[in-house]
Amino acid sequence: MGTYTENIYRNKILKQALFLILLGCLYNIILNPNLGFPVNLWGWNILVFLGFSQILCYLAYRLVRWARLVMGLIIIFLTSGFRELLFIAKDANIVMEIIHFIIVSPFPNYSPLPYASISFFSAVFGEFMFESIGLNSNKASLHLTQSILKYGLVLLVCGLLLPFTDIGLLVGADNYNPSVYPFLELELVPILTAHNVPYIPGLPFFLLKGTPSNLFLLMGLALLIIAFFFYYSDVLLQNGKLFRILKIYGRHSLTIFFVQFLFIFVLYQRITLLLFFPFLVLYITILSALFFLWQKSKKSILSLDWIMEKIGGKTKD
Repeated sequence: MGTYTENIYRNKILKQALFLILLGCLYNIILNPNLGFPVNLWGWNILVFLGFSQILCYLAYRLVRWARLVMGLIIIFLTSGFRELLFIAKDANIVMEIIHFIIVSPFPNYSPLPYASISFFSAVFGEFMFESIGLNSNKASLHLTQSILKYGLVLLVCGLLLPFTDIGLLVGADNYNPSVYPFLELELVPILTAHNVPYIPGLPFFLLKGTPSNLFLLMGLALLIIAFFFYYSDVLLQNGKLFRILKIYGRHSLTIFFVQFLFIFVLYQRITLLLFFPFLVLYITILSALFFLWQKSKKSILSLDWIMEKIGGKTKD
């Protein structure tokens, strides 16, 4: 890592992670003003999770590779049972209530469990990529692509074919008890009544969010996408218009996340499904053009991504 010490990289990771978590807290305040301050500060959303996962990835890198995989699998298979335990014990034990508040949060848009397992798996594949890029060899890049493709296919097959089930209770229409989960009556029934969501019997586990099969499916698909783009950009050295457009979105992902709320009122429940897709394409094109001009003329100065990079400090030789 050049002439910089590990402490500099650690501080960069921690500062950027804290910045993401603070952005997530600001996001919660904007979206949940009725909950009241300071309760509406805490809530798991994608920004808070990204900050948390950045710290988790740093800690995972300090473990050997097999330990990272074991930790990821433990989180995947024990999450459902642990969350069920938290729900049952939170009213009887103050310690469990505090843990429930931290892990579940008053207004959860995103769950840290079981998705924290992705940080441990990504630390393994991220290290593979880092080592391959360091070799600066086309042969090494091709070998890495084949390895990622192989592991992606294995995870995908595991998610689709193996009969994984949760450790703990999987609540469905056939075993739902309103007296045990009274909050569902208050929160879900009005939503289901308003939107008329159809119940699909026999839904496979890999389509149920948060189940082990679903996690394996998502990670497998993600690895296949990474392998595809890595092959074309680092092996074939094909960096065409598509890659340049995606690079713009990648460099401004945080800013785009907040900017899109300025325009969401145009799309949300205001146009028909037929008009939604043309509007969506137009919306994405306009955003891409605006951020391209911002990047070209102003070097993305004052964007959230630029601020985050400045907060992290210089780590390049």
